[in-house]
Amino acid sequence: MFKIGDFSKLGQVSVRMLRHYDKLGLLTPSHTDRWTGYRYYTIDQLSRLNRIVALNDLGLTLQQISELLQDDNSVSVDRLRGMLTMRKVQIAQDLSEKQMQLTGVEARLRQIEQEGQPSPYEVVVKSVAPIPVASVRQIVPHASEMNYYCRVLCEQLYTRLHQLGLDHTGQEITVFHMEEYTEEKLDTEAAVTIADHWLANAPLVDRMADHIVFRELPSVDLAAAVIYEGLYAGMTDAILSLLTWVGEHDHTPVGPLREIRLSGPAHVNGILQARLCSNYRF
Repeated sequence: MFKIGDFSKLGQVSVRMLRHYDKLGLLTPSHTDRWTGYRYYTIDQLSRLNRIVALNDLGLTLQQISELLQDDNSVSVDRLRGMLTMRKVQIAQDLSEKQMQLTGVEARLRQIEQEGQPSPYEVVVKSVAPIPVASVRQIVPHASEMNYYCRVLCEQLYTRLHQLGLDHTGQEITVFHMEEYTEEKLDTEAAVTIADHWLANAPLVDRMADHIVFRELPSVDLAAAVIYEGLYAGMTDAILSLLTWVGEHDHTPVGPLREIRLSGPAHVNGILQARLCSNYRF
């Protein structure tokens, strides 16, 4: 048997917490010396301690854990693995959202620091001709997941076009259809450019292509555009600079923002080179 201090080291749990678990009846020592009051634990109690700590890390209260473990170690390894996996996914999502918030704060700070100074991005005003594309449209749950969804959707497009025996011209475009700014439930269209003549066969191809749509992105008379190169998470700087330019020149954004990737299929090596386009009116 192990004294409470030794068992604390084995389980990497403080002596204070072990005493607390004992008080709640959650993990009672195997033996308590009637004269000294010393608590003693056995090695087979370590598995119960591990379950208590794991369940507590999942966010369960000690009362809930006590109910789960009322039949000794009633939470099986498989069930605990599943619960921990779900918690891992949630933590990863939380971290991603926090990282996005941090990136946004840093981008806003840089915008403030650059007030009155030339923009680091050169804005080009141009017209945009119609673009034939194969595309798929989906609601992205949160902005922090945008990079993942764009990559997956583009990969699905490439796979399906290959199955259909259709060529693409290698350019990826993401169209953001939100009418107002939001960080949740983003209406997003992922597209790859195709040859003009494929559109003539669209009715036949559509019956084969499931959820893929073959269409032309409409032409744009006036679009402000910047070139961005870097990690996807850092694109906020370029977007803010682009929209600031639009506002400073007394223009109003209209229509969806377009992201035209110039760096190859599906964000190669995590580095993105893209042209960001905002349609506008006077």
